[in-house]
Amino acid sequence: MSIYRASSIKDLLSKENLQKEMDNLTNIDIYPIDTSGLSGSKMYKIELDSNEYKKFLYLKINNLEEDWLAKASKDRGRELVIFKDNVYPKLHEYIDGVYIGYYLGSDTYAILMNDMSEYIGSKNHMHDYLYYLDTLAKFHSKFTEYDVNKYEDLLNVETYYNFLSVDKFKDTEEMRKEVYEGWKQLKVILGDELYEKYNNLESVEKIYPYFPKTFLHGDFRPDNAIYFDNDNIKMIDFANSGCGPCTLDLFWYIITSVEVDVDKIILIDFYRKRLEKYMGYKFTQKTWNTLLQVGLLYACRMFLAALIARADLNNKDEVLNIDWWIENLKFILINKI
Repeated sequence: MSIYRASSIKDLLSKENLQKEMDNLTNIDIYPIDTSGLSGSKMYKIELDSNEYKKFLYLKINNLEEDWLAKASKDRGRELVIFKDNVYPKLHEYIDGVYIGYYLGSDTYAILMNDMSEYIGSKNHMHDYLYYLDTLAKFHSKFTEYDVNKYEDLLNVETYYNFLSVDKFKDTEEMRKEVYEGWKQLKVILGDELYEKYNNLESVEKIYPYFPKTFLHGDFRPDNAIYFDNDNIKMIDFANSGCGPCTLDLFWYIITSVEVDVDKIILIDFYRKRLEKYMGYKFTQKTWNTLLQVGLLYACRMFLAALIARADLNNKDEVLNIDWWIENLKFILINKI
């Protein structure tokens, strides 16, 4: 494995280490940059100079005692699981060429990356849904349930289910208000009886005792993808990686990244066919139905309130999009809970 494990952030950014990225290195400059992500991690742009050319790198530093999202998910450096010896070989094609090195301390971790900003998917390719889903299906097929049960530090299914609940946003007032307003609207939409069922559901696994699990990215969307071409899409930001149903990643991608007027059934069917092709076997319809219901429950729990709060209710397509999620959620609440 060629990813360098540094003994400190100073070591990670040392001239001795950075010279591996540029011959005849003469100067190193570091600039803080603003990011729009949910977490409180800090990003820096690093400019390397030689007598002949410049090269840019990015450094991500996360203080686990200060980052509200890390505290909410009990993160102790989960993003670095991708560099473990039993994980990296399976992920190699999705992260090769992206990462240079990393550091893990008691309350801080840092990741040094090549500059891939030109290829971030949301800039030019966010509407290439089938290529993203093909990549996601192939990614999921790499891991068996036996594999992921051995990996430490991953989010589990119950943590995902309660991951973005209102109480988790106590340190981010603006977002907490948005989610709270969305939950209030959701209560009106569902009605008291179904809302209580939904709100009081603490464990999906009590209702669905078994469903296949795989390694999850946890936040798969164009902003976390490096889109070189249709057949070469890499992934970044594994801070929410976990063990769970493949459909959690699938529905998270659809609910956060797909235009509201796109036919979701076409996307879901395409993903299933590609996943089954890569795995080399087919799900029974019963198992697939369970995966769909479980994945939808997680996606709704994590994002439906925010989706409702952000929606323009004068936009017909946005209203129909919310209706799709609500009607499928109601079916589960009525028939399964």
